[in-house]
Amino acid sequence: MSNPVIGVLALQGDVREHLVALAVADATARPVRRPEELAEVDGLVIPGGESTTMSKLAVLFGMQEPLRERIKDGMRSTARAPD
Repeated sequence: MSNPVIGVLALQGDVREHLVALAVADATARPVRRPEELAEVDGLVIPGGESTTMSKLAVLFGMQEPLRERIKDGMRSTARAPD
């Protein structure tokens, strides 16, 4: 079984810092800006930020509904085949 891929929601700041911290912990991590990138991760880190701005950016980038669906589904990966 391969390591899970952890996404970092890249709509606001501190993305690089979170990616570095995940790499130090030997996690496979990548930034997530689009719904198709969200579909490729097993888990998601949502960096802190101003909630109104994050909400507006999620709508602007078409991420609000895909995020809601992935959370509702327990963040099960939809793009990767099981190992």
